Amino acid sequence: MQALANKKYKYSPADVLKGIQELYEAKLVTYPRTDCNYITEGEFEYLKNNLSGYQSIAGVNFQPHSLTANKRYVDNKKVQEHYAIVLTKNVPSRETIARLPDKQRKLYIEVLKSVLSMFHAPYMYEETVITSDLNGLLFTTRGKVEKSLGWKELYVTDKIEEEDDQEKVSLLPVVKQGEFVQGLVKSKEGVTTPPKPYTEGQLITMMKTCGSSVEDEESKIILKEVEGLGTEATRAGIIETLKKQGYIEVKRNKVSVTPKGEILCESVHGTMLAKPELTAKWEGYLRKIGKKQGSKDIFVSQTSEFIKNLIEGATESIGELKIDNKIQDMKAKDTIGKCPKCGKDVVNRKTFYGCSGYKEGCKFSMSGEYLTKKLLEGKKTGLIKKMKGKSGKEFDGYLKLSQSGRLELEFAAKK
Repeated sequence: MQALANKKYKYSPADVLKGIQELYEAKLVTYPRTDCNYITEGEFEYLKNNLSGYQSIAGVNFQPHSLTANKRYVDNKKVQEHYAIVLTKNVPSRETIARLPDKQRKLYIEVLKSVLSMFHAPYMYEETVITSDLNGLLFTTRGKVEKSLGWKELYVTDKIEEEDDQEKVSLLPVVKQGEFVQGLVKSKEGVTTPPKPYTEGQLITMMKTCGSSVEDEESKIILKEVEGLGTEATRAGIIETLKKQGYIEVKRNKVSVTPKGEILCESVHGTMLAKPELTAKWEGYLRKIGKKQGSKDIFVSQTSEFIKNLIEGATESIGELKIDNKIQDMKAKDTIGKCPKCGKDVVNRKTFYGCSGYKEGCKFSMSGEYLTKKLLEGKKTGLIKKMKGKSGKEFDGYLKLSQSGRLELEFAAKK
């Protein structure tokens, strides 16, 4: 849900978790902090019985393809603490859903569509594969023709930005097996491009599937079973922490690593802290404890020893890290101009912008990055309307900085 809503609506994973939690508290969807993709036969029964009501909310009316539970999404054995997010037995009116805040309404509709998809007909298409033999070299071309949209009818109005061309397949000409065809062979020059920046939704997916890049088979199996790093309840929080601590930043839904984040990456590079195998190792031993084949005390002791060795190793190797340039980049990024009072850098203080010479007594500070930069460059603000003087009279004007660093008012010329 977090990856889908980020791709479709550009919502952050934290916002999605908050929105789904609010729907849960309103008794409109089931428990949101779940890693499970299955429901039990109990949930399937009440969903089936309320199907007409759910269709009414979505404004659709289709004949159910099957009212029998399908093992693809109904499996009692694969449900542990919590089942997948589905609608509750509470069937609201369309008007009730329409009155929900925009974010909650869109998330509810996504859950609604996933429930209705279980009862809809399958998506059907014909795929044609043509293999051409050119002097012993085989070239493969694929084409696809849709026969029935089935459950995809519920999503025909969706507009999700395409991030790859895997679904874009061409129609192929009609050919017969063994038929001679004319081939055109030509070389094409190109340049490699760097990978596209990740979105927050893609980070969530990467955290869940990080085991696919692990070489050790046992670790790969464990990471697949536990769905990688974190849980549905913690992954969004991990990303939010990285943002708040200044290790990453998100602009237009694209994630980039800050100089501070690069320093962190450089510091943990090559250590177990940077490897998913550490999570697999811990999860593996926690399972042993659960089966009474391992000891809690041994786990805590070994973890403490690991942390101790990590700290000792860090103090020894810190001088070998080549991070001076990154530190300078980080300082430069936090600097937005020169203090008009003392000439030192004006830097980001999280909640405001202040002079780096505050320890020497300089008290210059301002709020608002854009406004501060503009004023420090010797420019005035845009026209500010309806400012009030001490007398209570309204007037229009501009703000600018004096040579001494004080804010001054410039009245707008009267027309």
